[in-house]
Amino acid sequence: MNKNISFKLWLTVLCKGICQFFQRVARLFGYKEGTVFGKVVWRICACCITLLLSIFTIVVVYTFVYEVVYCDWIRPHTSEVVYDERYLSNHIVYQNLYYQNEGRIYDDVQKKVVVDKVDWVVTSDEPDSLAVFSKGGKRGYLNRFTGEIEIPAIYTRAWVFSEGLAAVEKDGELLFIDHSGHVVIDKDFEVYSDDPEYAFHDGYCVMQSAVDGKLGLIDREGNWALQPEYDGITHEYSFWKVEKDEIYGLYSDKMELMFDVVNPQIEIDGNAEVIEVRFPDHTAKRFDIEGNVLVDFVIDHVTNMHYSTTELNNQAEEAEEDDSYSNNSFVIYAVAQCQKYLVSCGYYDYYGLIDRNGRIITQPEYSSIDAIAEDLYLCQPHGIIINGKGERVK
Repeated sequence: MNKNISFKLWLTVLCKGICQFFQRVARLFGYKEGTVFGKVVWRICACCITLLLSIFTIVVVYTFVYEVVYCDWIRPHTSEVVYDERYLSNHIVYQNLYYQNEGRIYDDVQKKVVVDKVDWVVTSDEPDSLAVFSKGGKRGYLNRFTGEIEIPAIYTRAWVFSEGLAAVEKDGELLFIDHSGHVVIDKDFEVYSDDPEYAFHDGYCVMQSAVDGKLGLIDREGNWALQPEYDGITHEYSFWKVEKDEIYGLYSDKMELMFDVVNPQIEIDGNAEVIEVRFPDHTAKRFDIEGNVLVDFVIDHVTNMHYSTTELNNQAEEAEEDDSYSNNSFVIYAVAQCQKYLVSCGYYDYYGLIDRNGRIITQPEYSSIDAIAEDLYLCQPHGIIINGKGERVK
């Protein structure tokens, strides 16, 4: 007796057994062979078996392709394939690898891996020798020019070096270290959550108070150079712009107060070395970087104003030819005696009155000015009417 059973025979017996099982179950519900009900039941059973076999086949094929073809044949030969490179220096490269959630530090000259299983690397905008790297969920510092680890990955968070110092978080405490990893500043500072930069500029770094969350500036020893009482502090060129309740002030790099915190807007043009300050009364002045006045009254734009006059255009000759034409009135627009000037302040525009000789008649305190007569002007938002001398008429 042949004990070898072919796959075809095995599959036939299996299908027949399944059909017989369904037939017996169907007899419990009144199934009889040859009847219409029996044929319907048989077709339903055949469809179910076909669907089950199709799903089984798909699972088997997918498992074979993934486990055998991909995992055993393809992946071992492509796991070292690099799909992205970023040079940290002339020959030190951070490489991302296919099919892995990590990269490596590679020496492109010596053709060797310096540090493996690196999550990511961040370099400073300054020409600093150390770069932050992450490995195993911890942060440390490596040398951009050799690829070697200089400070082990022992920190929860770490920031790039600036002016020789870098902020690190360890055991919930914010510290500043030097290039050797020695702690330079340890003042019980806390990491604030608004994605801090913790970068030193001109010897100072923005820091948040642990008491009320206000911002100030610390020096390289961790002492408060500017007390934490501001909502925002930004470094622009060689100045520190401070914000409190949406008004601004300005400090020099020597912590000298140049403009008090009362101004709705301060703009610094570093290329032209000009500081433009918009004051609370909507006027503006321009200063040099030393605080000397360059322009005493800044005007952004000056325009003419027109008012409408209704004049009866009586033309006798045409009136004789066309009676309807003689009764027409034409709107004539005339130019007012004064002009209006514009001063932009943040998101708002303010207007004032100026004569043709450039003399300022009113401060920029109106949202709009329109001429309604030769020398009368309607000023909003209060709807007042003034003359060319700035005197209120109505």
